[in-house]
Amino acid sequence: MSFEDLQEYIQFSMKNNSLLRIDEEVSPDLELTHILSEEQRTGHGRTVLFSNVKGSGIPVVGNIFSTNEKMNAILGSTPSEIGQRLRNLIRIPDDTESMISRGMEMYRELGGAKPKVHQSFGSDHVAQDTVDLGRYPVCRTWPEDAAPFITLPVVVTRDRETGQRNVGMYRMQVYDSETTGMHWHIHKGGAGHFAESRKSGVPLDVAVVIGTDPLTMFSAVAPLPEGIDEFSFQGIISKKRLDLVKGMTVDLEYPRNAEIVLEGYIDPEETRKEGPFGDHTGYYSLEEEFPVFHIKKVIERKNPVYPTTIVGKLWQEDVIMGKAVERMFLPLIQMQIPEIVDINTMEEAVFHNMVIVSIRKRYPGHAKKVMFAIWGMGQLMFSKIVVVVDSDIDVHDRKAVIWAMSTRIDPDRDVTIIPGTVTDSLDHASSLFNYGSKMGIDATRKDASEGYVRPWPDVLKMTDEIDSLVREKMKKYALE
Repeated sequence: MSFEDLQEYIQFSMKNNSLLRIDEEVSPDLELTHILSEEQRTGHGRTVLFSNVKGSGIPVVGNIFSTNEKMNAILGSTPSEIGQRLRNLIRIPDDTESMISRGMEMYRELGGAKPKVHQSFGSDHVAQDTVDLGRYPVCRTWPEDAAPFITLPVVVTRDRETGQRNVGMYRMQVYDSETTGMHWHIHKGGAGHFAESRKSGVPLDVAVVIGTDPLTMFSAVAPLPEGIDEFSFQGIISKKRLDLVKGMTVDLEYPRNAEIVLEGYIDPEETRKEGPFGDHTGYYSLEEEFPVFHIKKVIERKNPVYPTTIVGKLWQEDVIMGKAVERMFLPLIQMQIPEIVDINTMEEAVFHNMVIVSIRKRYPGHAKKVMFAIWGMGQLMFSKIVVVVDSDIDVHDRKAVIWAMSTRIDPDRDVTIIPGTVTDSLDHASSLFNYGSKMGIDATRKDASEGYVRPWPDVLKMTDEIDSLVREKMKKYALE
């Protein structure tokens, strides 16, 4: 299924007994988001609706992506199944298929790809007379956060030359009633549009949607290749066209099912200190200069709901989203690096800091070839540490991975350090902002072709005959 909007998803959660409604007054300053954090930490995983937020008449919803089951409901399938659909969509037809049948199959899969654009909202949305961010329950999450931050914005920009749209999700620090920060890293699509506006000196139109259907929110964070429209991606997954509406004061289109829309611009010459902010790395990201978003117009759904999320250490809902991305895009990664068996972007390493990948090793240096291929692939370029293991290792079994790392590595031979490379903007350990080094670890077995002159020992394994015999006896013993 595909949810029409955020409020339909809330009703779905309520009907499935996975919604916690809190009617007592809750402060948006630290208290509200800590409730969301504790709900996740204790393993309940319910979506939480706060109907009585101090200082605002607008309810807040959080933990939208709080469990794998909720993620599957939002996607309408499992991430792995969608990954196979995407792989099948772009594959070349084989000898058993006619071009007509393959074309019809692609037509069905792409039926929802092109969004449908409407000239205006329906009667359920109203343009506000004034711009006042103070009426919204924007939350402050951690004690040293510089201010309240909008944490689930769907940010829409467009390349002035090509017309290519970008949709991303970038946190927004509230400076005052009409301006916010725009925390887009230099590698992101929105930052690319900003860089072009700086060259031309022309302000950049920006539309920010706060609250839309959860699948569109997920699409805004998906690591899509340059030139792939996130709204079209949403349509491919949902198998139906996403309804967009033309902006009132900006030359942009955005989802018609929006709860709250902020239309405005970014002056290419203006930046301001942004941060600190308690980030998904488990640390505060510190003050840096970022662009400033000026709001010209606000449009609201009647009786809107404000969505928020919290990031922190390990147990937050961004882990659910990150693992969904991993499973969804694995088949596409395997199309480009076919020797890959599986991949684990480790949540303990905040996903991009350590990637474990298993391969079918065939030749000397194969592990290094895979490392460099990963570092050259989209947002996997941010992977600080890449560990390559043999296909007999389950990359999701921490014990097996550590066993391979400790028994199949000679540090002098198998550890590769790459200096002077791009890093994630949230890599606090690198000496320079966005610039540092990477490490590759070859935890595969070695042979003479790689200069290993000793016999490699066999792995302990019981015979199949004894294993089957004992398993049958253990079933008998369990009944006695």
